[in-house]
Amino acid sequence: MISPKGFVSRAEIARLAHVKRPAVTNWERRHKDYPRPQLVEGEELFAVVAVLEWLDQHKIASNALLPDERPGATFGERFRRNLAKSAVQSPPARSTAMREPSATADLWRTVERLRGTYDIVRYRDLVLSLVYTRAQDQDGWSSILAAGRSKAAIPMTSIVDKLATGDTLPPIAFNMNAKIRTELVEFVDDAVRALGGAEAFQALLDRFATLEGQRGGEFYTPPSVVRILVDALNAEAPGDIYDPCCGSGEILLSAALRAPGLTVHGDALNAEALVLAKMNMTLHGVDARLGTQSIDVLSRPDQHSSSYPYIVANPPFGTRDWSRRDPELVKSWLYGPPPRRNAEFAWLQFVLERLAPGGRAAVVMPVGTLFRGGRERVIRQAMVAGGCIESVIALPSMLFYGTAIGTTIWVLRAAPNPRQDLLLVDATRLGQLSQRARRKLSEEDHQAIREVLADWRAGVTPAHKTLPTAVVTAEDLSGSDYDLTPSKYAIGEPAAAGTGDGRQGVETLLRELVRLHEQAAKADMTVDQVIGRAQIREFPIGELPPGWREVSLADLGELTSGPFIRASDDGTVGIVKPRNLEGGCISGTYDRIDEDTAGKLDNYRLAEGDIVCTRTGGIGRHALVTSAHQGWVCGTGLIRIRPREGADPRYLSDYLSSPSVRDWLIRHSAGSVLPSINTRVLGTLPVVLPPAEAQETIGRVLEAFSDKITAHDEIARTTAALRDVLFPLLTSGRVIPPSDVPK
Repeated sequence: MISPKGFVSRAEIARLAHVKRPAVTNWERRHKDYPRPQLVEGEELFAVVAVLEWLDQHKIASNALLPDERPGATFGERFRRNLAKSAVQSPPARSTAMREPSATADLWRTVERLRGTYDIVRYRDLVLSLVYTRAQDQDGWSSILAAGRSKAAIPMTSIVDKLATGDTLPPIAFNMNAKIRTELVEFVDDAVRALGGAEAFQALLDRFATLEGQRGGEFYTPPSVVRILVDALNAEAPGDIYDPCCGSGEILLSAALRAPGLTVHGDALNAEALVLAKMNMTLHGVDARLGTQSIDVLSRPDQHSSSYPYIVANPPFGTRDWSRRDPELVKSWLYGPPPRRNAEFAWLQFVLERLAPGGRAAVVMPVGTLFRGGRERVIRQAMVAGGCIESVIALPSMLFYGTAIGTTIWVLRAAPNPRQDLLLVDATRLGQLSQRARRKLSEEDHQAIREVLADWRAGVTPAHKTLPTAVVTAEDLSGSDYDLTPSKYAIGEPAAAGTGDGRQGVETLLRELVRLHEQAAKADMTVDQVIGRAQIREFPIGELPPGWREVSLADLGELTSGPFIRASDDGTVGIVKPRNLEGGCISGTYDRIDEDTAGKLDNYRLAEGDIVCTRTGGIGRHALVTSAHQGWVCGTGLIRIRPREGADPRYLSDYLSSPSVRDWLIRHSAGSVLPSINTRVLGTLPVVLPPAEAQETIGRVLEAFSDKITAHDEIARTTAALRDVLFPLLTSGRVIPPSDVPK
């Protein structure tokens, strides 16, 4: 029984998912997105809904399917079926035609479940292109759907043929010979019917950016930041608006929808982003004039004749070597040559070069642009003296994908008679942290920023109760090295306890530390109990307990060396290589091959429960294959071990991690410069094999130690994050430590 209602223990998850208890701990330890436990009535439990969402994304290996389960079934389907049989009512299963308010969440869960072995970026492009095709050509789509229902998959060429004419095509990275699962096509059909093409596209775009983390931030700006940019720009129609690095077009789109009648212009920094932007604009009914340009545009003398009254941008941060020569030698700069190590002040000046007289721009910049020295300090001074900065808004941390750093918005202007003062807005205390450690701004937060900017433009000195502001002059800034950090000057009522950005970040991390310490205490107690209750038995040297035996590795599993594989640019099937083995897990950046090539390498495909280990270079590194890499290919430089019945994969993987095995591998490897080992030699590795029950028990003991290590590692990382959050608060005087801190 599940108690209390709506929560399950690790043992209950194992029972309902029909897996061994250690598998649940492995999921929790190895997958960063696995749901976190909650302390309920003194016990660590998991929310059923969160567990279901995670299990829906993980397929069951073909060799682990139950007799009544179809190929491709997920652990979520099995869990839900078994949960329905228990006394506690399961959360309702998803409806294929998503009509409830949770439709976008259902949309994401289903599309991720259908992802298979696709690289996330190419899968993003595929799914968004399917949504676009479905919304743009309903008649053509109907013929595809009808044909697909009689097949297991649909050729990619059929989708491409049905795209709208013109230059809006799916990314060229698609493999035109690939097949698309009919189930995915039918799902997109249901999603667009229920949500509409524009809404389905936007919802998926946002969630893909979340999944891609910092990489996602390169092509997509979070909605809260988009809204502040658009508010700060305050563009009015008729007029032209331009974005020099438009990503997926979400900022331009928001501005165009806010002020119908704007003429939209934009450039993307690569063809992939341009395609996404064009599809996004078309689905929302916005006629946009979009093109591409490279980062080299920053270092070329300005040859553009066009200028714009409104410019908005979220340029990529920290672009190194953006200029092939010293920027001072390549062109004349409005306010001074920027450094080659980053392009931020090149972007700011590029925007000002394109700004029409009397125009306004809003640009996202990293916090460092406010105070860094060297050439950047010289440029800031010149920009302040030139009166081209209208205001600077410091945003709270955790707004962007894949990074916790705070950012700023520079509001620029091109006025014939520039003023010599500027507005600094400290908005770092706004917003609330969500469960996913993302910050969201409320309607009141956005309203506060709008009011402050409106007052400033109306000639009224802002004095907002909850949003600290300051009006500073060049003379004020000269005494602080032209540091534009708003918190140094801004004044306003102190935020209520727990609402300030710094304080809330500290409190969030402190709560996380409390949770981690509780988790660590439980892991410590488990390890202490294991050690305290362990029986030490005496056996003559060289003997094993009854039922235990020593065998060779070749007796326990099939050993296969990975073949030489040439990666393909349009591949969809992952290759595991030695560089992907890290800390007992498979991770990192993967090479890919196409489906046809993978089909010829079936003998080298991976299954859940396989073990892959290095055979050259860093001998001894290995990883246990999970469902996430089911069907991938064992690459060059690796040996695949496929355990036979009677050998628990988890036990065997743990055994290979032992110091004695590492010593054996070093002694038996060939070559002094680049050690290597082959399958024949590795197959002679002696392995102590206990009975099956003992293997599982040993696995649980070793997992207890791994849990202890993981918990304390998390404590160390969270403590470091807490230190980083406290540092700017301590050095700005916003947090005063006690005077009796121990020396």
